[in-house]
Amino acid sequence: MRILSIEESRTVDQWAPTKAGLPLSLLMENAGHAVACTVANLYDTTGGVVLILAGTGNNGADGLVAARHLAEKGVPARLHIVGDLAKGTELFNLQLNALKAMDIPFTTTENVFSDEYTSLLLGTTIVVDALVGTGLKGELRSPVSEILEAVATYRKAYPATKVVAVDNPSGVNGDTGATATATLQADVTVTFGAPKQGFYVYPAKSYMGEIRVRSLGLPWEQALADKDYKTIALTADVAKAMLPKRTPTAHKGSCGHTLIIGGSEGMYGAPLMAAHGAIRTGAGKTTLAVPHACLDVITNRVDTAVMTGSFGNLLQLRMHASEKDAVAVGPGLGRNEEAATLARNFITTTDRPLVVDADGLWILGHIDRLEGALTNRERPAILTPHPGEFARLSGIAPDVMEQDRIGTARAFAMKYKVVLVLKGAPTVIAAPNGDVAVDTAGNPGMAIGGMGDVLTGIVTSLLGQGATEWEAACAGVYLHSAAADVLAQTKPQGFAPDDVADAVPGVIGTLLK
Repeated sequence: MRILSIEESRTVDQWAPTKAGLPLSLLMENAGHAVACTVANLYDTTGGVVLILAGTGNNGADGLVAARHLAEKGVPARLHIVGDLAKGTELFNLQLNALKAMDIPFTTTENVFSDEYTSLLLGTTIVVDALVGTGLKGELRSPVSEILEAVATYRKAYPATKVVAVDNPSGVNGDTGATATATLQADVTVTFGAPKQGFYVYPAKSYMGEIRVRSLGLPWEQALADKDYKTIALTADVAKAMLPKRTPTAHKGSCGHTLIIGGSEGMYGAPLMAAHGAIRTGAGKTTLAVPHACLDVITNRVDTAVMTGSFGNLLQLRMHASEKDAVAVGPGLGRNEEAATLARNFITTTDRPLVVDADGLWILGHIDRLEGALTNRERPAILTPHPGEFARLSGIAPDVMEQDRIGTARAFAMKYKVVLVLKGAPTVIAAPNGDVAVDTAGNPGMAIGGMGDVLTGIVTSLLGQGATEWEAACAGVYLHSAAADVLAQTKPQGFAPDDVADAVPGVIGTLLK
């Protein structure tokens, strides 16, 4: 499912009247009507009074349209306009004049003061938040912040009160997912055309409630047909389309040979978990290559379906990788100088489809030090850092990266010509062409060591089975997160990485039904 940046949403708004001949007032009518229908359906279960809080911009104008349609439906609603009426947008004024012509009453911040908000809210069962649109940066200003805080206080006394956000909860930045202090938790967010990308990024994600996408009555995709790249929400349907297809005559030789390079003294579990993830994702053959000193321990603990081998120099690594369909480097590899030199030389010279994770990323250091070794590959490498690893790789501090997780990932992938899997909540996948996918699955129970190793095995397995780097990264991330969600249904936390790997076949089965 495609999700939009604020810039893309504005492009659609410009395209509608100039190219499609559709006035923005018509789109606003469709938006406001969709909100009214949502509210009316909720009212059937809540009763009471609907309070519409509208700003004086175009978001507020949507709220005014909703007020008009609710009046027509006979739903008891109060409309309160927050802001200076003299500074309303053109579309806001158009809708305000329509309300006046129909004698639909409203109050304003000029005649209702902050100490009267309790009276304004009395009897309210549904609050419609149509105060501020998606482009807000920074904090909400008074009186918007004051009335949102009043609603929050009211909900503590009356927790059954529902909040319906128009396009987005006021205070949410639709690009970055940042939120203002006074942002109000929505039960339902009614958005139009397509969701905004910031809706799927924390902290905004926790404020959205149920996201309901409603049509504006135009083929908005046409407005973005010339866009160089896109952002998508990584859903089950998207993941399904990216899974490698198997024929009835498939055999182990046609389903990919995956190589996992990792392991060091005291770090045996990481490569074992990666190999386990590869097997459970359907790799035809899986080989685990470890340093000579680790071979006996690994061989005694590895899955019976996994082949093992060892290495001590670059030639041996290259021999292991020869003719393999996909190679992962890093799980548990260690950070000693000898391992670092060996792994760096292999990563920067191999032509095999490549995934670099964990210690492999640490060994690389800052990507600029590699002098284009990854940038110039015929096929892009897949890099799977968590925020700390990404900071070392990019020089971008985690707190800076989190201010714009999507934009940062996209810029990095495009600059260095890699597929970046930026792990976290949510995981973001970025491609060299600028495309970005935002994972929609996953849960806090995944916060345990070893989860990244299993993900590496999953992604590498899919790559070896014939998926492109972009497909393997996206489908792998989804399978990993969705498998964890299956486990979370019965145990919210305490499941192990291997448990997630074991749940992957069931997720694949569900996708392929």
